Amino acid sequence: MPKMKKSKTKTKDNVVPFNKPKDMRAEEEATLRQSEQDRLNELLREKCQEIEKICNVAQIENSWCMYALVFHAKQTAAFALHPSEYKILDDCTTKEILKNQREYLQERLPEFVNEDSEENTNKVLH
Repeated sequence: MPKMKKSKTKTKDNVVPFNKPKDMRAEEEATLRQSEQDRLNELLREKCQEIEKICNVAQIENSWCMYALVFHAKQTAAFALHPSEYKILDDCTTKEILKNQREYLQERLPEFVNEDSEENTNKVLH
């Protein structure tokens, strides 16, 4: 059998890449993630509103219903996540809820927000 000579010039004729460029894949993944987060956020908000309606109809104080809701949500998260992930999630959600509560009270009831702290953070008076 005769020896075949290797071509010294590398041509890319009719080459179809199987993988998309990394920047396009990352952009598509980010877009998909954001749309999925928006969908789940809306769905979970609706479920919480349904639970709130159930609590309002129940013949027991509303505070116990909210306690049970938060307890079961946190317990589910605690068993479904790694302890470090749960700790980060718990801390972040607590800070975000307090920030939202401060903003709400600042807009509607500014007398309930104290601005005289050393760190110049608005603390909610309880």
